[in-house]
Amino acid sequence: MAAKKMRRIGIKIDMTPMVDVAFLLLIFFMSTSQFDPPQKVPITIPDSHSNLKVPESDVMTIGISKENQILYQIGKQPQEYTDIANLETVVTGARRRNPRLRVAIKADKVSDYGTMEDVMAVMQKTNTITFSLVTELIASKKSAMSH
Repeated sequence: MAAKKMRRIGIKIDMTPMVDVAFLLLIFFMSTSQFDPPQKVPITIPDSHSNLKVPESDVMTIGISKENQILYQIGKQPQEYTDIANLETVVTGARRRNPRLRVAIKADKVSDYGTMEDVMAVMQKTNTITFSLVTELIASKKSAMSH
């Protein structure tokens, strides 16, 4: 006796709801993503030949504007103004909260050297002996840093 072959039933999957879910997820992630906050004060950094990159995480950036205003930014938080008297407290507190925190100093190329000297004195007082100076790479105009 010959066995009857069972006929396969075709399966049809409608992918329309899957496309809707994909677009909803895309819209959700685009609307909730945080980008770098805009800088309060634009800083034109000096040129350099060093092509080392500023680290992406665990970074505190200290900025000195053309008008010798001091700003700081820890990670992706918005920039905040401070003065030289409070900078020591800010750096000490930030380093206490995150021992792996690295400091990058970003000074405008027309700012006074005295302000930079004061910031470096604060780095010495807080025992932050390793910090980076953010510069602009001459060859391709990419952000770089030098020690």
